[in-house]
Amino acid sequence: MNKLALIGNFPPRKCGIATFSKDLFDGLIMNGVSVSVVAINDGLKNYSYPPEVEFEIEQNEVSTYIKAANYLNSNNFDAVILQHEYGIFGGRDGRHIVQLLKRLQMPVVTTLHTILDRPTEGQRDVLQEITGLSRKLISISQKGIELLKEVYDIPESKCAHIHHGVHEILTQNRDQVRKKLGVEDKKVLLTFGLLSRNKSIEVVIKALPEVVERNPDVMYIVLGETHPHVLKREGEDYRHSLLRLVSKLKLDKHVIFINRFTTNKELFDFLQLCDIYIIPYLGEKQISSGTLIYTMGAARPIISTPFWYAKEMLAENRGLLFDFNDAEQLSQKILYLLDNEEERKSIGENALALAKQCYWPNIGKQYVELLQGISWDDISATRFQLSNDLEFSLPLSPVNLHHLRVLTDDTGIFQHARYSIPDRTHGYCVDDNARALMLSVMLQNDLQDVDELNRLTSIYLSFVDYAYNESNGKFRNFMSYDRKWLEEEGSEDSVGRTMWALGYTAAQTRVSNFYHHSNSLFFRGLQKVDYIRHPRALAYLILGMVHHAEAHGDPTVIEQLRSKLGQLNAFFDPCIDKEWLWFDPIVTYANSRIPQALIAGGHYFKDEELVKRGLKILDWLIDKQFSEHLFSPIGNQGWLTPEGKAEYDQQPLEAHGMIDACLQAEMVMKDGRYAEYALKAFAWFMGENSSSAVLYDFSTGGCRDGLHSEGANMNQGAESTLSWMMSLISISYYLRRKKQ
Repeated sequence: MNKLALIGNFPPRKCGIATFSKDLFDGLIMNGVSVSVVAINDGLKNYSYPPEVEFEIEQNEVSTYIKAANYLNSNNFDAVILQHEYGIFGGRDGRHIVQLLKRLQMPVVTTLHTILDRPTEGQRDVLQEITGLSRKLISISQKGIELLKEVYDIPESKCAHIHHGVHEILTQNRDQVRKKLGVEDKKVLLTFGLLSRNKSIEVVIKALPEVVERNPDVMYIVLGETHPHVLKREGEDYRHSLLRLVSKLKLDKHVIFINRFTTNKELFDFLQLCDIYIIPYLGEKQISSGTLIYTMGAARPIISTPFWYAKEMLAENRGLLFDFNDAEQLSQKILYLLDNEEERKSIGENALALAKQCYWPNIGKQYVELLQGISWDDISATRFQLSNDLEFSLPLSPVNLHHLRVLTDDTGIFQHARYSIPDRTHGYCVDDNARALMLSVMLQNDLQDVDELNRLTSIYLSFVDYAYNESNGKFRNFMSYDRKWLEEEGSEDSVGRTMWALGYTAAQTRVSNFYHHSNSLFFRGLQKVDYIRHPRALAYLILGMVHHAEAHGDPTVIEQLRSKLGQLNAFFDPCIDKEWLWFDPIVTYANSRIPQALIAGGHYFKDEELVKRGLKILDWLIDKQFSEHLFSPIGNQGWLTPEGKAEYDQQPLEAHGMIDACLQAEMVMKDGRYAEYALKAFAWFMGENSSSAVLYDFSTGGCRDGLHSEGANMNQGAESTLSWMMSLISISYYLRRKKQ
């Protein structure tokens, strides 16, 4: 192994994965290996990388992953080491990285920095695909290997345990270091790392009053700047809340915040001067921690919450544990160690004994030896070959946002357009702003411009928020251009669609402020949904609750979901075995959403009968709307009755609904049949329709408003454009998965 490529975040990007990648790079170099880096960019800034970074991937641009694979294949690399962490790769559940891996013509080993014990279906699928494309999975802890075997059914022979590395910290005169930093007469407690709420620094602060009462010379240092992504989303709100807590508890003379990113040398100085290192993290499910192993390397005693990695590494008296969010217990642990200098020394020495095995040159050697033991045999058997021409002809994201921007002002998205120009006459509606909110959240996996995405999401979420009527607990729908509401409450459909968008946003957004806002609105709206009776509105509501329940498992939502599913299902009891398989003598619009909701809800509850009913209804709608291999949706000039179907006008929302319903069915059945119908419905936008008219406008990125008997309606309103964009994203996601 003479030439390796390392894929992951890399300095000057500031995060734990970047630091790990740089340290591993150095450890490999110390073992005489040539290493090049492929760095992942997050869209926050243009990073000035060092020369070892030979290629850059834009997180949300799938084409750059494919180009990176071509670069690696054409430059004679012997193997690739991938750093995998949730949130650093684009695509749903980080799926874009699979596009790179499946094209590589050399062995891959993957270091897993997080291994979930309760993955979503998508997360499980992505990890299993990465497993199939990797020769070895490296876990930093033994717990990780247990999870890979028990949760993902990955054989132990596929897994390897290699510790997180640590630098050899040269012992200095602690008194000199303490004097240099101005704490020579203090008992120093320390926490280090990029600041975010899951660090739970407030627990330590709440533990300090009792400690300070007995040890007035105690000083707690919080070292590190706010995580860049947290700073982008919410600024310094968390840090300021901690400062207020310090002031409230009168601890101003005992707590210091050092708000900057430190070099390794600075960090090692701080580690050596501290008497106790504290890790108050809130989450249990963490299989790695650089700060923990670094502190062990400095021979300092650690008090930590019992997250998985801490329990493993601090066993055998290498540290102390306290319960999550238990300030009183932490206070007692701190007092115990402050009163027992010999115990502090013993714990630190025990920790150092393990850390010495983990010096970076040794870790680099273990990676090299692992790679040397991997055979090149049958590399092609695990790889997927696809011509670049076909790859780039597929409708892959990112979508063209030009027309979406044109339709959106600082209030919201306009309902209608005359040709491609916004029509202010009809103002706005919550229906379209709810759709736009869903679209903006869907785009978080495919749009590199984070600022633009957050701007659009804020506009649409703000509109939905303003639509909520405090006086009756319902959502208004129509607003005039002069920002006056035209009603006190919207239709059942508009309320159901709004709840769908809020449930989806609360489930899928990565921005904490958007989550809290949408989640709060969702629960406020949920209090007044009993009046929703129409099956279509119920279907919208159910889809939102399924998203929310899958992500958060809230008992109130699950109870409501079960109730609403029963309500919707009951509409079909009288007709399910009849030729006219519909609850009403007229089949109108957005009909596919009803079986989609039954299938999604049945799948969530593992209710096979409910899924079967949903599939039966969907099959009936497919039979009525596909002819001669074309999708021909129900026209709004007469709808569908037992006497026949109106051919026109055909609306884009019908294609969108059929695509989503068929892809939902395909996810359950996995036989390819429903996917074919989804693709045919998508082709409707591109001219495969009864008028042979292309609905998508390539010049604007918008979508024409439907089909008349004489051709396309040339206006490009919000509903049509949003239906196209969401259909494009859903189909692109399906096609990427299909090719893997």
